[in-house]
Amino acid sequence: MKVRMRWIVGLGIGIPILLVLAVLVVLRLMSSSPQLDLSSIEVKELPSAWEQEPPSAEVADHSIEGNSVAAPGVTVAPNMDVPEEAAVEPPTIDTFELPIVGTLVMVNKGKPFGEESFELVLDGDNVMLRSSGRFWFKALIATITLKYNQVLQMDSSLRPVTLSSTFDAPLGFGRETQAKFVDGRAIVRSGDAVTEYPVDLERAFVLGTFSTYAVIPLLYELREFDGEVGLETLVFGGPPNSSDEAGTDGLPETSIARIEDVAIRFDGREMIVAQYEISGSMGTMTLYARGIEMLGLFAGDDEESLFVYRADYFDDGFEIGD
Repeated sequence: MKVRMRWIVGLGIGIPILLVLAVLVVLRLMSSSPQLDLSSIEVKELPSAWEQEPPSAEVADHSIEGNSVAAPGVTVAPNMDVPEEAAVEPPTIDTFELPIVGTLVMVNKGKPFGEESFELVLDGDNVMLRSSGRFWFKALIATITLKYNQVLQMDSSLRPVTLSSTFDAPLGFGRETQAKFVDGRAIVRSGDAVTEYPVDLERAFVLGTFSTYAVIPLLYELREFDGEVGLETLVFGGPPNSSDEAGTDGLPETSIARIEDVAIRFDGREMIVAQYEISGSMGTMTLYARGIEMLGLFAGDDEESLFVYRADYFDDGFEIGD
């Protein structure tokens, strides 16, 4: 099986197992990677703060060994006591600028094979991720299009509460999935089947369609993670293990670590962005973000790769600096 096929299954895209098998058959018959017209996507201006250089290292620490050092033109009395630093309150979801609204385009070998619009919003005491999109694959002389909708509800600490997804596929392979997270359990209903998995909600990450990756930068900043963190991952529809294995060994784990920043290039411009390395049983990917906003996702190499980018910010995607 080609690496790309493994990603389409492994990344979850949120498709129930029977539908995944059907799509694999379609992929086996692909004569080429089709390119359909993308929807009309309005490209908006980047926030002005994103393109500003960070404050110079010369700006500021004006204190040395407990004595204040005056900035130019400012007189400070000698030997003044320096007030103790105020206790820093941990961030809450209200600290961050929501909503985030965007459109993702999925690309393989330079050609798009899907698009997804999403919004990440604060709704009362809950954070809601709502998304809809489509994938397309060519089989012989026909192109198969799969449309979907997804709603992920989280609490104010980004612990999952509910998830619902609907996939509209031909040949009777469409499926609806619902999940409820309560009392350390994930209760998943897909078709007529109901399955339960034990899950640590404090460490849970729900992987559905590609927009669920947009939660990662916000989760990392809200929880104030430092270095690498491991999260139990529930892949919809259903973890790669059987229910017995999931009960015995636990859910598969995804490791997330923020690594050094990198420059991206687009439209003759350049911008420094954060990088998150995401690794687990499905391989390693790199997520690119500015603040809490996901800008792109990359996995693979020169021969076989998957690239997802924010088409509402970058008309033709972006290049990653050396």
